[in-house]
Amino acid sequence: MDINVQTHLKQSEINGLYQEIEDLKTQRARLKETIDTKTEKIIKHILKHGNVIAYKEDVPHVLTVKLARTTKFDKSALSNDLDVPQKELDLVGVAELVEGNRITSQKLSDYYYEDEAQKLNARKAKKSDIELIFGGR
Repeated sequence: MDINVQTHLKQSEINGLYQEIEDLKTQRARLKETIDTKTEKIIKHILKHGNVIAYKEDVPHVLTVKLARTTKFDKSALSNDLDVPQKELDLVGVAELVEGNRITSQKLSDYYYEDEAQKLNARKAKKSDIELIFGGR
């Protein structure tokens, strides 16, 4: 009977931990959404009015917007062209398609494209940055 009680206690503890994990995942998703919204608002302001000084732990930082370029692979287009599920288009799956002569490595390069995104960048402000932004007050 003692074993049964211990099992139920462990089961209850595990259930509680699992519920906490799920709650934390939900909170993390909400926090990411909030961060993305606020970051987008800052980026729009900087693009309209120029760089900004913001303080992090009483240290001035210059906030700028940088254009980040990344190369991406269009799995959906390849999937449609070859009539293969996207799930199978991982590194091994694509290699098998090339080995099976369903597509050439040259043709694969057509499915790569450049993606640009605006990213918020922060760095410690120099005296010259502060003078430039605030106009030498």
